[in-house]
Amino acid sequence: MKRLATLLASLAVALALTGCSSGGSSSDAPSDFTVTAGDASVTATWTAVDGVEYWIFYAQGENVTTSNWVSLNGRVLTKATSPQVITGLLNGTTYSFTINARKDGGPGGAGSPTVVATPRLSGNVWAPGPAIASEGLAGITAGNVPDGVANVAVAASGAIYLATNSGAYASQANPQAANGLNAVTYSSPGYVAAGGNGTVLQSVDGKAWTAATSNTAQALLGAAAAGFGNYILVGASGTIITSANGTDWTARDSGSTRHLRAVTYGGAQYLAVGDAGTILASANAAAWVAAPAVTTAGLRGVAHAALANTTSDGTVSITNVYVAVGEGGTLLTSNDGAAWTVRPALGSANLNAVIYGGQFVAVGDGGAIFTSPDGITWTARASGTTRNLTALVRSLTGYLVVGDGGASLISN
Repeated sequence: MKRLATLLASLAVALALTGCSSGGSSSDAPSDFTVTAGDASVTATWTAVDGVEYWIFYAQGENVTTSNWVSLNGRVLTKATSPQVITGLLNGTTYSFTINARKDGGPGGAGSPTVVATPRLSGNVWAPGPAIASEGLAGITAGNVPDGVANVAVAASGAIYLATNSGAYASQANPQAANGLNAVTYSSPGYVAAGGNGTVLQSVDGKAWTAATSNTAQALLGAAAAGFGNYILVGASGTIITSANGTDWTARDSGSTRHLRAVTYGGAQYLAVGDAGTILASANAAAWVAAPAVTTAGLRGVAHAALANTTSDGTVSITNVYVAVGEGGTLLTSNDGAAWTVRPALGSANLNAVIYGGQFVAVGDGGAIFTSPDGITWTARASGTTRNLTALVRSLTGYLVVGDGGASLISN
């Protein structure tokens, strides 16, 4: 049965390649087909012609063509559109790519000259990103919309900016513009933005925003997606609210009156951090326990990673690593969210956010950027800016950082 399924799949591909049932025609491959390496991904671009369908063929190695890709255990991406992000690749492995074209379901024409790219871990090299705004940005997130992938950035002024498929950022209407926005996140129901006076906004597509009843009047300062479809927001005076859909919110008793500035979910638990070294942990986002204080510095960011460890006999185990960062370069790590270790400070500038997406990346004032594979060993990276960096997000191809004066940096 498995062999039959394989034969049928191969026959289907062969029929599609020849276009034998359509009566369409082949078309010339684009002359400007390029591929740029990202983190476990590449981005292919070309100048598309109306009415032409494009197929991308790729495989490991340096010599893929439209005719040998099957023998190379390669893949074909049909009906590709530029820019096309191809994910699921191995960092440090060379891949080759070619593209051909057809009209009206006809046979594919000759492939373009083969191009090669080697995906690599992002976060080490940074470059100026697209212009977003002239004002300081407080939060950034990425999510899926009907049109593709869209980034949403928010500002303390209450401004909301949206960019779809790496296009230009455009301002969106805020139904509660008088209240500033401090954080934004994305889960399957859509985007949630949070800010002053308990402001919570929800949007499915990043364009149309509606106000939700948050059941708090406290300023909301941090946001995170928490499992499939769930959200958690934290804020002033120990405020924590949760939602399973972004519309209906429940206030939780954190047991703290400290301002909470960041929150994350991972390793089957929630962690919230804030002023005076406050760290709170919960298994269900309802009952919270304070971790023993190990610092008096304010904490502004927290992240989780599940790191795989392979022994000599091939056994794989997972270690949970939590990282918290904050004022004066403060760096804390934990394996369980309860017992924390103070690590050497990352410089002296305030660190405002941290994330894990292949490696830990922390950003802060004065353009500070640090990376780490394990949360313990860190390397300072050149950002090319002295502006304060306030938030970051993991994209399909790397990282995007935002900050004061609308600063935007990318690492692919």
